[in-house]
Amino acid sequence: MRRSGRHGGEGSSDGSSDGAGGAAGRTVDRRTLGAWVLKCNPAVWDLRGLLDAGERRLTSWAVHPSYRTQLVRPGDRVLFWVSGPGHDRLTRGIWGLGHTVAEAEPWVESAQGFWRTASASHAVRERVEIDVELLEAPVADVQLRAAGVDHLEVQRQPFMANPSFVTGDQLDEMGPLLPTWPAAPAARSPS
Repeated sequence: MRRSGRHGGEGSSDGSSDGAGGAAGRTVDRRTLGAWVLKCNPAVWDLRGLLDAGERRLTSWAVHPSYRTQLVRPGDRVLFWVSGPGHDRLTRGIWGLGHTVAEAEPWVESAQGFWRTASASHAVRERVEIDVELLEAPVADVQLRAAGVDHLEVQRQPFMANPSFVTGDQLDEMGPLLPTWPAAPAARSPS
């Protein structure tokens, strides 16, 4: 399997109802989805190392298999969110914008890459290919909250597994704080 050095993720359990229990516990569907939120915990994945290597684009990200990953479609919008306490100038908030390129797929990491530990890289079971440009300046969580955007799932439940989401209405609320969204790349067919 191809392994990109610009791949990462976090989390392992989202507590959602994604099995035979039906849609009862589901919090997102295709009608309400505004964008997927892919989170990076710099204590687990070395974002600073990626930046220091001069990289400004992410090509894939680890996700936890769930009903949410079954909803991912090529061309969906993606917000790249950095979590954590803000060490090493890695402020919590939105660090990138982009799109999914393919549906989520089973995945096994073949190298440690930017994962801080081998065990973190070996925990990856699924990924989604993305085209996410990192922003010149992140939109910090404190900026979002100051603008009244303080009810995002990633703000309320920061330790949930990838992917998180924002609704269309929430994305509209954030619009004035975000730069122009990059154009969607060509979608890749499932392998």
